[in-house]
Amino acid sequence: MAKKSNSTIKKIQSVNPATLEVNCEIEPTPAEDVKAIVAGAREAQVKWAAAGLSERLRYIRKVKHYLTKHMDEICRIITLDNGKTLVESLNTEVMPVLDMVNFCLKDAPAALRDEHLHNPMFKLLRIRSRNIFEPLGVVAVIAPWNFPFTIPTTQILMALTAGNTVVLKPAAMTAYVGDLIRRVFEESGFPEGVVNVIQGSGSVLGDAILAAGVDRVAFTGSVPVGKHLMKRAGESLTPITLELGGKDPMIVLEDADLDRASSGAVWGAFVNCGQVCASVERLYVHRKIADRFTEMVRAKTEKIRVGNGLDFGTDMGPLISEDQIATVEAHIADAAAKGAEIIAGGKRVDSLKGYFFEPTLIANADHTMDCVMEETFGPTLPILTFSDDDEAVRLANDSRFALTASVWSGNTARAEAMFKKIVTGTATINDCSFTYGLAQCPWGGPKESGIGRTHSVHGLIEFTNMKNLSVTNPIIKENIWWYPYSENKYKGLKAVIRVLYNEGLLQKCSNITDVTKAFQK
Repeated sequence: MAKKSNSTIKKIQSVNPATLEVNCEIEPTPAEDVKAIVAGAREAQVKWAAAGLSERLRYIRKVKHYLTKHMDEICRIITLDNGKTLVESLNTEVMPVLDMVNFCLKDAPAALRDEHLHNPMFKLLRIRSRNIFEPLGVVAVIAPWNFPFTIPTTQILMALTAGNTVVLKPAAMTAYVGDLIRRVFEESGFPEGVVNVIQGSGSVLGDAILAAGVDRVAFTGSVPVGKHLMKRAGESLTPITLELGGKDPMIVLEDADLDRASSGAVWGAFVNCGQVCASVERLYVHRKIADRFTEMVRAKTEKIRVGNGLDFGTDMGPLISEDQIATVEAHIADAAAKGAEIIAGGKRVDSLKGYFFEPTLIANADHTMDCVMEETFGPTLPILTFSDDDEAVRLANDSRFALTASVWSGNTARAEAMFKKIVTGTATINDCSFTYGLAQCPWGGPKESGIGRTHSVHGLIEFTNMKNLSVTNPIIKENIWWYPYSENKYKGLKAVIRVLYNEGLLQKCSNITDVTKAFQK
């Protein structure tokens, strides 16, 4: 675990965004300590990798037992630190981690098993070749505040399963949850140095992490910070996975189940107060149903109960900070100035002390508005219309983000045909904003949504070094392509090529000697 410092650096305050009360104070990690922490993690990694996959999974299983035993306490801390409701703390934070534990226990052994390769050349030259998936070493996980438990913990679990040790840098605004993660692994009995948590400013500690020489960085957060980290990582060619956000379109066709689609739009837009990279942030509705559908969305939006996330009567909690409210207000003001109509919400909830804002619908929006083109990360939903499938696809693709997209239709074949034209990392039909919670589904997207994938076997493999091993049991003294070159070598290579790429001849040959005989015939 992270080394404790006697430094006089000011402590980090965890502030409840619903009440503005201080939950606790967390000891920050001095930047000068990071190098020693990474060195300790590297020393621990040797034993952790040598323990073998079965032993590592024995520890991973302990995390499941800890989470199920302490579920209520974990949800309460997440809600106090982040503001989301207890239901969302359970459903979007704890459940995905448990699903990732199951993935590591059940799917990882097959994913990390040696991959045996097959090639006609191997048969002729008696070569055995396989890919081996080895740990990288020390992985740095730099986490965001919007899902402060599930995002870092799922990535930590994958990195540990692959045989790496981890240095976690939680978001400063959710340092309480960061300390909770430290406790989960410490109290689950993980060896010293396997999971390390450092607390403090991302701009300071992020650079310190890269300077300390980690073997991979997994970052989730904003585009500007991601670009900065990528530039720094490029100086040392440190591999980096970036999940940077989205401006996700939801397309509702005229043949959709409007009741289900309207409920999906409201939840997809306002879950976690809209502070979700996979939020429905652009709603495109076919003109034939636009008025009716918009009214259904408005009626359901106005029923959302805003309040303290600890109250089970609350549907939507507060934003994380005053800065987030400022962004929401700026986007709403920009839309109104350009001709949009605010048909629901649009202002702070003055009767509540914290960072509360009404769920807001913006009708008659267009692509000149910030609420459509920029990531709002708040409780707003701009509504736009389209006349045909091609226009809907064009509008959906008109974004610098491409994380997720959803199409809602009674005709699955029609929806799938549209998805083939939509640039995105994740696609859903008649559903939205849920696949991150399923460990088997890869997560990530092109454009400015990031680089690489988390979750699934593809995300797991990103935490490994794939090494190829080829073993030759020679039946000839020298390979035919070795020195010295000659006309006979040229003819011999032609014979090999003809056999390798002629299925009929290849079936008759069991080794390179047979190739020579086949060529002579």
